[in-house]
Amino acid sequence: MQQGYSRLEPFTLPLKGEVIIEASAGTGKTFTIGLIYLRLLLGLGGKSDFIRRLSVEEILVVTFTEASAAELRIRIRNNIHELRIACIRGKTSNPIFKQLISQIINLSQAILYLSIAERHMHVAAIFTIHGFCQRILYMHPIESGVLFKQELLIDETPLQRQAIFDFWRRYCYPLPNQIARIVQKLWAGPEQLLKTLLPWLYREEIFLKTTNTTYKNIEQQHTKIIERIKNIKKSWLNAQNIQELIEKSNIDRRSYNRKNLPYWLDNITKWAKTETVDYFVIKYLINFSQSALLNKSTNGEPPHHPIFREIESFLLHPLSLYDCVIALALQQVRYSIKQEKSLRAKIGFHDLLTLLNSSLHAPNGKILAKTIQKNYPVALIDEFQDTDIQQYHIFHAIYHDTSYSALLLIGDPKQAIYAFRGADVFTYMRARSDIVERYTLETNWRSSKNMVNAVNLLFLNHYNPFVFQEIPFIAIQSATPNHHLHFTVNEKIQPALKFYLQPGNIVNISDYQEFMAQECAAEISHWLHQSKNGKAFFGYMNNQKQVKASDITILVRRRSEAEIVKKALHALNISSVYLSNQDSIFSTLEAQEMLYLLQAILKPEKKFILRSSLSTKFLGIDTVTVYSIQSQEIAWNSLVNRFIDYQKCWKKYGILSMIRKLMLQEKITENILSPLHVKRCLTNLIHLGEVLQEASFGCANEQILINWLTKNIQQPNTCKPDHRIRLESDHNLVQIITIHKSKGLQYPLVWIPFAATFREAKNAIFYDNKTFTTVLDLEQNTKNMILADQERLSEDLRLLYVALTRSIFHCSVGIAPLSIGFRKKTGKSHVHRSALGYLIQKGQAMHARGLESALQVLNGEIITFTMALGQKGQQWQDIDRNAMDIQKINIQKLPYPLKEHWTITSYSDLLKKHNTTNTSNINSIDRLSPKSFGIHLAVNQSSSRIVKNTQYTQHTFPRGAKSGIFLHRLLSSLDFSLPLSITWLEKQIIYHGFSQEWVPVIHEWIQNILHTTLNATGANLYNIPIKDKQVELKFSLPFSQSLTEEKLNKIMKKDPLSASLPPLKFDKIQGMLEGSIDLVFLWKNKYYLLDYKSHWFGESRNYYTQDRIIQAIREHRYDLQYQLYTLALHRYLRHRLIDYNYQKHFGGVIYLFLRGVNHLENHNTIYNTLLNLDFITSIDQL
Repeated sequence: MQQGYSRLEPFTLPLKGEVIIEASAGTGKTFTIGLIYLRLLLGLGGKSDFIRRLSVEEILVVTFTEASAAELRIRIRNNIHELRIACIRGKTSNPIFKQLISQIINLSQAILYLSIAERHMHVAAIFTIHGFCQRILYMHPIESGVLFKQELLIDETPLQRQAIFDFWRRYCYPLPNQIARIVQKLWAGPEQLLKTLLPWLYREEIFLKTTNTTYKNIEQQHTKIIERIKNIKKSWLNAQNIQELIEKSNIDRRSYNRKNLPYWLDNITKWAKTETVDYFVIKYLINFSQSALLNKSTNGEPPHHPIFREIESFLLHPLSLYDCVIALALQQVRYSIKQEKSLRAKIGFHDLLTLLNSSLHAPNGKILAKTIQKNYPVALIDEFQDTDIQQYHIFHAIYHDTSYSALLLIGDPKQAIYAFRGADVFTYMRARSDIVERYTLETNWRSSKNMVNAVNLLFLNHYNPFVFQEIPFIAIQSATPNHHLHFTVNEKIQPALKFYLQPGNIVNISDYQEFMAQECAAEISHWLHQSKNGKAFFGYMNNQKQVKASDITILVRRRSEAEIVKKALHALNISSVYLSNQDSIFSTLEAQEMLYLLQAILKPEKKFILRSSLSTKFLGIDTVTVYSIQSQEIAWNSLVNRFIDYQKCWKKYGILSMIRKLMLQEKITENILSPLHVKRCLTNLIHLGEVLQEASFGCANEQILINWLTKNIQQPNTCKPDHRIRLESDHNLVQIITIHKSKGLQYPLVWIPFAATFREAKNAIFYDNKTFTTVLDLEQNTKNMILADQERLSEDLRLLYVALTRSIFHCSVGIAPLSIGFRKKTGKSHVHRSALGYLIQKGQAMHARGLESALQVLNGEIITFTMALGQKGQQWQDIDRNAMDIQKINIQKLPYPLKEHWTITSYSDLLKKHNTTNTSNINSIDRLSPKSFGIHLAVNQSSSRIVKNTQYTQHTFPRGAKSGIFLHRLLSSLDFSLPLSITWLEKQIIYHGFSQEWVPVIHEWIQNILHTTLNATGANLYNIPIKDKQVELKFSLPFSQSLTEEKLNKIMKKDPLSASLPPLKFDKIQGMLEGSIDLVFLWKNKYYLLDYKSHWFGESRNYYTQDRIIQAIREHRYDLQYQLYTLALHRYLRHRLIDYNYQKHFGGVIYLFLRGVNHLENHNTIYNTLLNLDFITSIDQL
């Protein structure tokens, strides 16, 4: 029994005043809270009960995360329900409920109370600490003095960024170059500075310790430092007889010998004579400080000289702007954030605590405290070890020194592992010392007897296992039912705790991590293989469960460690999942590459954008192939048109449909080179698609959605649950999780491969027992750095305790004689500075053999150690994943492909299905790969074509899809009747990636197009007013019955041009056909459809003849296109015009081949046709 503590009996625990309950890992903390809750609801406990029975609205339960609050609510509701049913039946097999029922005098009344409580659980006072503060401020604005009209700010990151950038602009940009360079050596920019500030930004209780008293001006601080350096240089140059004085003293001659001493003196003198422009101090100067000379004196009497003492004082304080910038930035950034929140009427989570704490300690604070106490007479504060000074002050102010309320603080200082979030274990210690009523839970209900005893033995191996005496370790006992729980392999009971020692005298961290990851994977493979053979089980001897992958959990400190062990598992074909990834989906490589893809799909005519998308891992095309594709016009045009198809799909069906189509057509799974990351990549891709689909509902167009994605990539937000990276799978996989995330959970078998690693304290932040404050020493005094590292070690020990107590049956741990950084010649490792080494070596530095001997002391039945062999491990084949016989699957394949008849098709799709070979078919490519383009990669093949002495004419204007898209967009955006603006045209040309030299050519070309006579009626575009034209007329043609090639070919033969061509071939289609007509216009009471064609026939107008135009129409099967377009316009006009008659109102079809147009006669650049009424009547019946 821990001194000053009583054993907790949940049925008789006094529910009055202030009580602290310490619950070691696995001792049933949540269960105890639930039982106390039931007692309060029913008024049970006799003399130990609260003064009256309470409702669910009156029992305050506070925890520190939303997940914990939700779990408590569910547990309590279930307890209420089960107890109510037990009361109705009058019996139960649950021994706890039996004891509760035995105390109930009136069962009918108890049933009523429990029924009411169960119905009202949705209003039960179960909150997070922030939720509680928010509720009090909202419900009691007058008593708190806070008019709670502010909106809660979930994520303060944008405000933080704004504040730090403002600070950088205000204080760092104006600095002279010399000082700016010094600051940038500390932080490359404002974001790095913010990263340094974040741990302390909201901890205003921290005392900043520094010798500097003002931080108003960085330049003044810089000047002081420069003056200090100049003064020491001056003093050195004025000092006399230094060499003679040292040579005559009892100094160690091995260091201050005839070679070193003159060399040091000479170099320091040279340095002292240089101009002082920065903070460089020659490293030899420390050899002449008074303390250095004292350490090197053989008789303890060093030489004395004023310069030695001055050097000692000079080196005592660091020469840096770090403390000045940090202190100033903290002050200014905090102020800026507060001001901005005030202007926006926003309030952050930290502000909730600050406001309530201030209100409770204001002159009228006691009134507020009594109001809260009246509403919530009893408070149970869960996970109290994770509190901070502000939270403790809140509850202390409400519940201290009263006999009409109860405050129960439940926690375990051994599990205080959230200092990085501001949690303060010293506040817990202080609160505990203020409370007289202390209780402890002593029975572990989670782990086997051997596992509990193994943890006891390890932590009792050191007299002060958590560094601070205020956090003692008291051995606990295992619950009797767990005494026969075991983990067996090959019919041998395995030790509860097994250490794997890496051989070698000194091992660096990277070697240790690689070695232990491999050892961990090999041992897991061994367990799985033994289980497969029916030789690995856990549980009771008479009720054992066969080990499977999901029973095994690997605990790590950070993601980098998870990646190392995941790689080792993958090498043995063991699948695993990392459960602690809280990153935003927008911080992934997939998000960045998705952005490249979307930009290219939206603007495929821009070569540099399209090239960027081809190099993504989704498409997997190397740089050489990309440039080879670009150099071949047909291949590049095909690629552009393929991306245009994706753009159409995006606009028509949404971005998620487009992404799925992209995944299938481009075979993205095959393109991802690393098999280790295929699932992760595909999961991220689908997740991005879903997030973008949802975001698209709030975006007016595709470009706005791309802008939204860009912004989120630049500033990913992890506060939105929907944006956090999802698990790729959780089916029977080895679990990898951080120790922090594992707290409160339990696992059958645990591996901790990197338990011996540690990171020294980087900042001198420590708790001052004299002033009861947390101190941040910005000058990082050596003594204070030691204190900070002590706290770091204590938290590492608490983290190790949490890790070891997660396992139910067995825990394997990797250890090695680690060396961190520079190793002295002693040969002793640094492992004693890690939590595990501290316990095993009792805080003493040892050689590798010393570590082995220390492990030997612990070696026994429940704790063993073995020398790790660095075994490679056996490849694993998952039974579940390979249970199905592949041959059987192949036998069951259908002998014919499944065809989906109902579809939405288009003219292009029909041609795609047509089996006539056509080199101009833009959709003939199955997938984006070198082979699909017919690319032959050769060293001498030019990746680009450079044309010298270019003549700028419409015939030399670049060919390809990009030019075609440009011309179509240009013509579709013009008002034909208005003068063509040169300025506007120049912007369009540059925007689409063409040279300014083309402006006069295109201007003249467009003028010629607009004035070209289109048919015998004298129609031209220039004379068509904007009200008489419709650009890009989109249409949908439903088929009343299935469309077959026989039906369509029979009708097409009624057109003389189609009759001379081979019949079309395609699968039966049921559904509708969609398309878009470039231009429909009204001229002399007749409607015409016009389609622009940008085909290049040759280098002059002479190549453009009617024969060539007809040949192009035949080759591309434009006959089908104008037939479908005519049908679409015919149906449209019939719907819109009351007296519509095809022969009266339909003027015909015009195909305008743009490159052949000039200011002369243009008969040979235009194709006119008009389908007869019989054709239209027949095709209209489809």
